Amino acid sequence: MTLDFFRAHHENFGFREQGYLWLYDDASRFEVARQKRELQLDAGLGVELLEPEAIHDRFPIIDRHLEELVGATWSPRDGLINPNAVRQYFRTEAQTLGVRFLNRHYIDGVVTERIAGLSGLRRVRAVDVIEIEGGDPADESGHVREILTTHRVPSDRRIRETRVSCEVVLNCLGAWSPIFSAKIGIRDVTEPVRRQIRLVGVHAEDLADGVDLESLGMVVDASDLYLHPEAGNVLAGFSIPDEAPGFDFDYDGRAYFEEYVWPRLAHRASSFERCGHLRGWSGLYAVTPDYSGIAGAVPGIPNLFEAHSFTGRGVMQSFGIAWALSERIVEGRFGECDLSPLGRERFESLDRWLPESLHI
Repeated sequence: MTLDFFRAHHENFGFREQGYLWLYDDASRFEVARQKRELQLDAGLGVELLEPEAIHDRFPIIDRHLEELVGATWSPRDGLINPNAVRQYFRTEAQTLGVRFLNRHYIDGVVTERIAGLSGLRRVRAVDVIEIEGGDPADESGHVREILTTHRVPSDRRIRETRVSCEVVLNCLGAWSPIFSAKIGIRDVTEPVRRQIRLVGVHAEDLADGVDLESLGMVVDASDLYLHPEAGNVLAGFSIPDEAPGFDFDYDGRAYFEEYVWPRLAHRASSFERCGHLRGWSGLYAVTPDYSGIAGAVPGIPNLFEAHSFTGRGVMQSFGIAWALSERIVEGRFGECDLSPLGRERFESLDRWLPESLHI
């Protein structure tokens, strides 16, 4: 659903239908990909299975250590998009419908009340919000970053405090969803985990024969490194497996690039033998125990819903999730797209988890 929406509005989002290539060096993981392909074909995605010897022929940039690989999947209908453009589009469209955004506001408290005649049920009656001074979250010394990481607003940064009455509340705070949930007194399994990404410089003379970076889509290596072309260079990321949870925005810079990114790039492609670190940044993934998102109603609080923790895939699923959840809120039930399996209740029993292996 979301993919069709992006394709129909490609000019708004800079959508480039250049495909996703996933490389596998583990036979069991490749077998899972093989089994999922039937569902993907039924959805019209046209996913192909590639044998190791065919990978270099189709994708000349992959020219090293192909003997390690057991296969690959190629999804030609997938693509690259500008997530900031998606966010701005949704905001603009919402504003035309009368939605009012409270920018630079922090939720300081949540007011709940018991529902008369319904034992054990309560509703969110209002939220207390604090308007804070403006600032750039990207500024490492800025107060907005301090608020995002410490979850408190210093008294000298408060402009005004307001209580906002609520008929329906939707928690779509991503990595900050547990902070909001704690204010209501409900358990939230989501953990914020830092993810780093960097822009890699590549000289044209270093590209192997037949390699055209601009025509390349997303490549996910068997090492879990991912890369795609970006403004004449390459955007690459790698998630440290044992990265500790926490609200951390620090970027480790060139040292991180040289230890984790460059070796994996050069190991798989000779075109990256002499690539260089240009710049980078970090952000937060909202990670659940099964690496799948949480969406639906919160049990015990009829007017509280949530849609968060899609582990880096939020923009990819944004339209579909929003459409389905809006039906649930307005109509009282899911329509064509049933998100019931994504409800928070699944974490009460291990056999109801929805493990997602394709995450980066």
